[in-house]
Amino acid sequence: MHERCPHCHENLTPEPGFYWGSMFVSYAFYTAYALITFWILVTGLNLDLDYYLVGLIPTLLLLTPYFFRLARRTWLAIFIKPRPHSA
Repeated sequence: MHERCPHCHENLTPEPGFYWGSMFVSYAFYTAYALITFWILVTGLNLDLDYYLVGLIPTLLLLTPYFFRLARRTWLAIFIKPRPHSA
């Protein structure tokens, strides 16, 4: 991740350990994904739970980089207001 935004030059690492809280946001994304897919596939489409669990692990591993970046962006957006016209 860049130290500063290439567009507006906002400091993206305001303090050491700032993104530690994004770990909890990432956990919320993983939990929401698991619950939503469980509800759709197991409850809605009557897929066997064993097949669901076998498919869940690889999809979570593949989505890890996406959830990591999304959690960091979400955490940053909570605390730093974007300034689009400051460039």
